[in-house]
Amino acid sequence: MFRIVKKKRFSEKVFLFEIEAPMIAKSRKAGNFVIVRIDSKGERMPLTIADSDIKRGTITLVVQEVGLSSIKLCRLNEGDNVADVVGPLGTPTHIEKFGTVICAGGGVGVAPMLPIIRALKAAGNRVLSVIAGRNKDLIILENEVRASSDRLIIMTDDGSYGEKGMVTAGMEKLIQQEGHVDKAFAIGPPIMMKFCCMLTQKYGIPTDVSLNTIMVDGTGMCGACRLTIGGKTKFVCIDGPAFDGSLVDWDEMFKRMGTFKRAEQEELEHFKTAANASPDAELKAPDSSVPAENGTANNCKGGMKTDTTAENVQEMTSREAQWRKVLRASLKPKDRTTIQRVTMPELDADYRATTRTEEVNIGLTPEMAMQEAKRCLDCVNPSCVEGCPVNINIPTFIKNIERGDFLSAAKVLKQTSALPAVCGRVCPQEKQCESRCTYLKMNKPAVAIGYLERFAADYERQSGLISVPEMAPANNIKIAVVGSGPSGLSFAGDMAKRGYDVHVFEALHEIGGVLKYGIPEFRLPNSIVDVEIDNLRKMGVHFTTDCIVGKTISIEQLENDGFKGIFVGSGAGLPNFMGIPGENLINVMSSNEYLTRVNLMDAANPDTDTPMNFGKHVMVVGGGNTAMDSCRTAKRLGAEVTIVYRRSETEMPARIEEVKHAREEGINFLTLHNPIEYIGDANGTVKQAVLEVMRLGEPDEGGRRRPEPTGETKVIDVDQVIVAIGVSPNPLVPKSVAGLELGKKNTITVNDMMRSSRHDLFAGGDIVRGGATVILAMGDGRRAAENMDKQLMEEQNK
Repeated sequence: MFRIVKKKRFSEKVFLFEIEAPMIAKSRKAGNFVIVRIDSKGERMPLTIADSDIKRGTITLVVQEVGLSSIKLCRLNEGDNVADVVGPLGTPTHIEKFGTVICAGGGVGVAPMLPIIRALKAAGNRVLSVIAGRNKDLIILENEVRASSDRLIIMTDDGSYGEKGMVTAGMEKLIQQEGHVDKAFAIGPPIMMKFCCMLTQKYGIPTDVSLNTIMVDGTGMCGACRLTIGGKTKFVCIDGPAFDGSLVDWDEMFKRMGTFKRAEQEELEHFKTAANASPDAELKAPDSSVPAENGTANNCKGGMKTDTTAENVQEMTSREAQWRKVLRASLKPKDRTTIQRVTMPELDADYRATTRTEEVNIGLTPEMAMQEAKRCLDCVNPSCVEGCPVNINIPTFIKNIERGDFLSAAKVLKQTSALPAVCGRVCPQEKQCESRCTYLKMNKPAVAIGYLERFAADYERQSGLISVPEMAPANNIKIAVVGSGPSGLSFAGDMAKRGYDVHVFEALHEIGGVLKYGIPEFRLPNSIVDVEIDNLRKMGVHFTTDCIVGKTISIEQLENDGFKGIFVGSGAGLPNFMGIPGENLINVMSSNEYLTRVNLMDAANPDTDTPMNFGKHVMVVGGGNTAMDSCRTAKRLGAEVTIVYRRSETEMPARIEEVKHAREEGINFLTLHNPIEYIGDANGTVKQAVLEVMRLGEPDEGGRRRPEPTGETKVIDVDQVIVAIGVSPNPLVPKSVAGLELGKKNTITVNDMMRSSRHDLFAGGDIVRGGATVILAMGDGRRAAENMDKQLMEEQNK
């Protein structure tokens, strides 16, 4: 929580806040912004930093009541807490000695202009400032601006203070009086900045503007802030917020700023109604209890032999243990192979397509699990283990299930996997462990390893007898983990087991990374992820949210703070777009943005503040698991959904189970089609998609047949498009580390030990691979932990 230490009223709807945020205060620069979330139901709101006090550990924000979130913030008082403040974000404003500069601030835009004015003055510039407001009451920070300006002109629309006129009139007066101006800066309402740029272009003065666009995460993950700058799409939160104003597509910006206008108005009306009914209701903390799990067939009453859970690890895991020999002898291999593979119970397709939070796969009963476990032949050289990126002792946990010792099965899983309940749900076992099962050589379906993994993990959780893996004595060596996704959590768990003091730094306000923001609850309930994370806490892992390594704190600062090893698992959070006409129209969004709004921010819940547009005719572009998650989510939100994929269904990279579920739920599949243009209405909202019909040619380097255009096109009506064509590594961390060797698209280059070009920095997951599965990321984390431990122990023993 971030405490408000000072609140000052400038006018009826404009307030200054000083908020405790010591790490941000220390690292912020002119032009940086923060993302603020008022409470657990709030949206993530970007606000530019007006000032900071390193000694007091505070940052200053100036806020105008406009929408719901700003109104809620302005109703807080000194001593109140804000749930989340993350930053500093964005690229700092470029400051140098230009010569003579004009700084124009309109309304609350004066606040973010103030640190720029100060920085320009400190760099030796002659600073000419113009501040403006509709009337005298809306002129803010006059004394502060005057103190760092060589000249100051104040403009008011009604002439109640200073000179009468718009900000551009004051700028032109200075330009004409000075004779020569080298550079201009303008911050304020978009329409003001546009006209400032039109003026300075007339005089040939380069002008930077600071854009405040729609954002969700503020780190480049969602792409909601994208705009056309100089004919190219830029992400304001990463590439900006400062841009050459002459290159900004202002008309596009005006339209995109209205993306959620209707949804925001509805939320504001809902808020006012609630506030009138109960004036303090909107400020009460919501119930933070973990939601109950949906109904499941996996209960805790089935055949567990409780007397075996006290066995030592050797007895529990050895293939030559007496119990294991007896189990093998109880049923001949030939008889085992006659048992039919279990079928996962599922919710009815018509029903499940209406609920976002109930899991589709219900889970196995103890009887079903024990019967499926009998199919395992307990091979001497189990190839299934070779197919598992985290090297789970698969036959051992399955044989424990067969004998009814479900808790021991869970313990075996936890020896090598930090997230067994997660992996049992979302890992593509059919391409990993199950693809190596000896049953396939007999033309029989593989043992349902994933279903059994989920069963064991779920049983332990529901029993209340959750175990912590065996832990080595504490060695007091501090280890930092950047990112709390699958690779980071896997690494953290393994290092904690080895006795290290592990600290995980997460940019978002929730721990879990893609497991929370990217995967819908009908596939992976948040409560399941939370239990896995709580288990890591019990192992001594520390978690810090709202902290962006590379922004809030640097790698060098971590090293100076005594961290001896650093693992980067920051993921591939930068969404890819196709670069086709119309892609920046309203309601064309990345799957990251769409799923983050629904999953992480719970935007479909009327009691939360994050706005959401609900399409009726939704098109999802892509054929992977993320595309399936997006289309199935849209279906649950009431849309008629079509998934468009440029290859045939056979080439779809999504899991077979996900494709099956999508079809059962009524998703329309339009394969061998590819978008080439989106068409918008007069308001800039997408209304049609132009698709090119494709055919399959020769296989590409990946072995899939290459899609080739036929020249034939088709137009379909849509009111929302979700682009799910992959992600790229987020450059925030890689670009912040001096001397770090990078690969294609800003991936971190590592060796076989997962070590980077910096001796103490290891990396894994999507930041290395560029996009992979949960289990591959976890495998990277385990490999990095093993090798970092070896390196640190060798150094300690020298």
